[in-house]
Amino acid sequence: MSENRSNVKEIVFPSDFLTKKVAAIAIFIAVGLVLSFINPFAYFTIFGTKINPFAHFFNAITGVLIGLTSSCITALGIASLRFSLSIGTIHAFHGGITGAVVVGTISYFLRKNYPKYLEFAALAEPIGTVFLGGTIGHLIAPIGTIFTVESLYIYWSLFALSSIPGAIMGFLVLVVLKRAKITWEDFF
Repeated sequence: MSENRSNVKEIVFPSDFLTKKVAAIAIFIAVGLVLSFINPFAYFTIFGTKINPFAHFFNAITGVLIGLTSSCITALGIASLRFSLSIGTIHAFHGGITGAVVVGTISYFLRKNYPKYLEFAALAEPIGTVFLGGTIGHLIAPIGTIFTVESLYIYWSLFALSSIPGAIMGFLVLVVLKRAKITWEDFF
C-alpha cells in the first residue's frame, strides 16, 4: 500500500514557532556580541558612547523578522553582554532597546497594512536610537549640565553616527533575505 505524501498536510504546533524564535534570539545575541567585539569598522568611544553600527544592524533585522518583544529581548541581551564584558557602555541599553522598540512597532503596523514594504521598517531604527535613546543618554550622563541643549545635540549626533549605518546595513540584509525567501512568516 503506497501512501501519497503530497496530500498529507504538515501539522505545525505553536511551540515550533516559539522554539524558532528562542533559537533565533540566541543566535542573534551570540553573533551580535561577536561582531561587537570583532568589529571591522573599529568602534571608537566618544563622551562615554561607543560608536558600533552592528548593534543597530541587529535591531533592524530582528525588529522585522522576529517581532517587537523578541527584538527587545535580543537588544537587551546584546547590551547586557557588551556592558558586562566592557565592550559596551551604559548607553548600549537605552540606545539599543529604543531602536528595537521603534523597528518592532513600525514593522507590526506594516505587517498588518503594507506587508510589501515591511523591510523599510528597518530604516526607522535611527528614530528610536537617536531621538529617544540620545535623549535618555543626555538625561543619564549630560555633557556639562542637564539644561545644556548642546549636550542633547551631541548625544543625538553620536547615536546617529552609529545607528544610521547599522540601519542601512540591516535594510540591505533584509532585502537579500527576502529574495532568498526568508521572511517574518518563518517565525510567526
